[in-house]
Amino acid sequence: MAYANFEAHLDGLERGAGETPAVAFFDLDGTLIAGYSIIAMAWETARHGARHGELKQSLKVMRDLVRQRTRGSGGNYHRLVRRLTRSLAGISEQTLSELGERAYHNTLARSLFREAIALVEAHRAAGHHLVIVSAASQYQVEPIARVLGIEAICCTRLEVLDGHFTGKVITPMCYGEGKTLAARRIARQQGVKLRDCWFYTDSSADLPLLKEVGHPVAVNPSDRLAAHARAEQWPQLGFASRGKPNLESLLRTVLTLETVAATTLAGVLGQRLGFKPFGKANKLTQLLGDVGSGFAGLDFEVEGMDHLLGVRPAIFTFNHQSLLDSLVLAHLLRRDVVPLVKKEMAGNPLIGPLLQQAGTIFVDRDDKDQAAVLQSALDVLHSGRSLLIAPEGTRSTLGNIQPFKAGAFFLAKKAKVPVVPIVLHNVKDALPKGGYLIRPATIRITILPPVYPENMGSVRQTCHAIESQYCELLGKSSVAALPQPLRAAS
Repeated sequence: MAYANFEAHLDGLERGAGETPAVAFFDLDGTLIAGYSIIAMAWETARHGARHGELKQSLKVMRDLVRQRTRGSGGNYHRLVRRLTRSLAGISEQTLSELGERAYHNTLARSLFREAIALVEAHRAAGHHLVIVSAASQYQVEPIARVLGIEAICCTRLEVLDGHFTGKVITPMCYGEGKTLAARRIARQQGVKLRDCWFYTDSSADLPLLKEVGHPVAVNPSDRLAAHARAEQWPQLGFASRGKPNLESLLRTVLTLETVAATTLAGVLGQRLGFKPFGKANKLTQLLGDVGSGFAGLDFEVEGMDHLLGVRPAIFTFNHQSLLDSLVLAHLLRRDVVPLVKKEMAGNPLIGPLLQQAGTIFVDRDDKDQAAVLQSALDVLHSGRSLLIAPEGTRSTLGNIQPFKAGAFFLAKKAKVPVVPIVLHNVKDALPKGGYLIRPATIRITILPPVYPENMGSVRQTCHAIESQYCELLGKSSVAALPQPLRAAS
């Protein structure tokens, strides 16, 4: 199947930005995410069956619904949704909301196509109103829409009375012609014409809406939709960054894990042979960075490499995107660097022993008395080695910057060493949060000029200023600035 060039598609959106008010409509299953969100909901229902025993009866209907969705029979799909809705009668809406959040965090977060994320961002930059239009329920859609910062959703809605489901589905369902009705309503609200709007989907069930918008796009289309798209000369996009792994990804993941294990073993042998701790740590860092990133298929484009040279000791800060951050930073920094990480990592059976051999400082974030951590960090800097700190403290799914904590900047002032900000642009492309398999990628890195303690204002001002630089370079808002509650389209 011949797909359109994705980068060319994004360039076209950029060139047309601001020309005409428009809405960009996105299907969910198979378009924004790989697979079906209802499977994740069914899995969470099964996992929490003992706690939510009343939901067990809906599991079989969910499975039937997925089978019917893949076969594309509209009439049966409507009947199955009504069966599923009846099986939910009496269950609290809060229960389903909780299952939806669990489904997102445990499964759906790692199924978001990175191409879909880029597509959403391109439409946002073009000034288009963004809407997810899906046959799924709001409990499946809302967590994903919230993370993507999408303003509104149109979805299949279930009747709720006094916080509990009545067993009825609100008609029309957002499926087939129902999606077209929802899109017309949104277009009227926004004062735009459907011929100026975009719609992305993988399903032939969405042909009614595809035929009404001016910019229909088939994404990972079913055979039937692909045939129709070819006949109508609609663009077809292939998203392959998520979903079923290929053999290369599987092999690269295995080889990378073996590299981590071999590096740990080398550290143990070095310790028994009496190697000096600092020298041993440097060898481990270089082995992990060079061999590990090679097996993972990581290439590097680094801007500002000169800012790393000769600036030691220092505190290197970075934005945390992926479990592969450690490989990337080991490849980049190479020597005399001690990381500060949360204490939970010490117990990780794979990476924990390696971190301990590297002299890592483990931080208990719940401990209000951090005097021992502070002293250990100062001892490292006074010895001539550097510190590596993620001021966010945790990863976000899409790479949005989490609010920075000021500890790294406080340490820099106290120890009179510079802060060197390292901006990781796209490590999440190789392994997103919650992902299991590594995919080759070219990692883009920007190293900002060192910020010397004598040039810092207050610690909090410095922290905020550097956080803003990260946001600007990544083209993303801080998580604190993302839209928070989600507005469901009526």
